[in-house]
Amino acid sequence: MIKTGSILRVVDNSGAKWAKCIQVRVKGKYPSGTVGSILLITLQKFVSRKKVTKRTIYMALVVGISHWIARLDGTFVKFFSNRLLVFNKQTKFLGSRIYGAILKETKSLNLYDKKNQKYFQKIFSYSSGSV
Repeated sequence: MIKTGSILRVVDNSGAKWAKCIQVRVKGKYPSGTVGSILLITLQKFVSRKKVTKRTIYMALVVGISHWIARLDGTFVKFFSNRLLVFNKQTKFLGSRIYGAILKETKSLNLYDKKNQKYFQKIFSYSSGSV
């Protein structure tokens, strides 16, 4: 579960390495993010001479969490760290490559978002595989 203030690992080549969650874009009294959630983040550690800068707010898509996820077929999936992809404010993907696999639940949860569906479809073609 991802809450405000969580430190997350960035798994694309946008130049960011670690990010901090500012806000979870989920309704509720105590919102927490899971796979497929949209977050507002700021960068903690990044590589210079890339597309991202410090002191800028970005959007992010969670593609893996370090909490057990139960599937309908009875299997459980877990990552070692919380993983995300970085977008700009207009929900355009800043990277051109994704390191590692992303969860299948990310695809099924983001198909309902009709406004940003074309950007999310591009992400699934960039990934090396899905778990």
